[in-house]
Amino acid sequence: MDSVSPLVNKHQIAAFSARDVGVLDIGGTWIRGARVSRRGQILTRARRKTPGGPDPSSVVTTCVRALEGAGALLEYAPVRRIGVSVTGPVDPRTGTLFTPPNTDSNFAGLELGARLHEATGLPIAVDKDTNAAALAENARGAAQHVSDFIYLTLSTGVGGAAVVDGRLLYGSTGTAGELGHTSLDPAGPRCGCGRKGCLEAYTSGPALARRAAEFAADVAGPLQEHLAAGREVTGADISHFAELGDHAALRALDDARRALSSACVDLVNVFNPRLIVVGGSVAAHHEEWLGAASRAIRTAALSPSSDACTVVPARLGDDVSLIGASLLSRR
Repeated sequence: MDSVSPLVNKHQIAAFSARDVGVLDIGGTWIRGARVSRRGQILTRARRKTPGGPDPSSVVTTCVRALEGAGALLEYAPVRRIGVSVTGPVDPRTGTLFTPPNTDSNFAGLELGARLHEATGLPIAVDKDTNAAALAENARGAAQHVSDFIYLTLSTGVGGAAVVDGRLLYGSTGTAGELGHTSLDPAGPRCGCGRKGCLEAYTSGPALARRAAEFAADVAGPLQEHLAAGREVTGADISHFAELGDHAALRALDDARRALSSACVDLVNVFNPRLIVVGGSVAAHHEEWLGAASRAIRTAALSPSSDACTVVPARLGDDVSLIGASLLSRR
């Protein structure tokens, strides 16, 4: 069932301003809409289940409904523009999606910016979710006053963004920063992008569940018993089994920790950042990985970059992409 915020009430409307912006955060599971003040306060919010299937119109319709549920399209209290954070890769110049992993075919090639403009009549700014998150963490989170940093998110997928000299790095096609698809081991586990050994293939939630289940086939323990009973396992479950001492779960988590540390060393050598900011649900449950990554940088990255960078947790939580989308709309 769709989950929607309560109807907009008169007290909320009293806080509305013509300077407010409408925002969308579009992911593989939920499409969230919100109305955000010029100071970055989320005034109202709503969410709808991300539609599957082949029809791109379903995505646009769900986006509009999320904005309506959040009070962002009220005739008597309109917003002036809309910012959109979406799972990448996406061309930020046109708002056109390419073929995002972890989504159905209704996302592939979707001219999201143009279709939303047609549906709402408002100016639309579209960028990938990790770029939006990097803007938010730079403005109000862990990377305030930092002009060179990397943002990573470990969740259903693994994404990233690079800020160099105070600017997001976009590259020649606008799609730079797919850091989750850097390969750490060409003979490693298969990634959803088709390659082997990508950071995402070790550290995303689905990857943790898949790898632990594979290891459990040969290792007796609570996880093997769980799977033998026909029960599913998620990335969040792996931490529970690790706490029980399950060797398959511990091995999957240890591999993920080492993969993140190795990737962070590479990122420091390539970008020479001051910070690597790590967010996402998987990272939130394993903050000890960040300390391990900082230590790996000190011992394995090239000097002097190795002494300049620290790995820190993101600060803005689940709202990071909504806040970032509001910043996109004001650029």
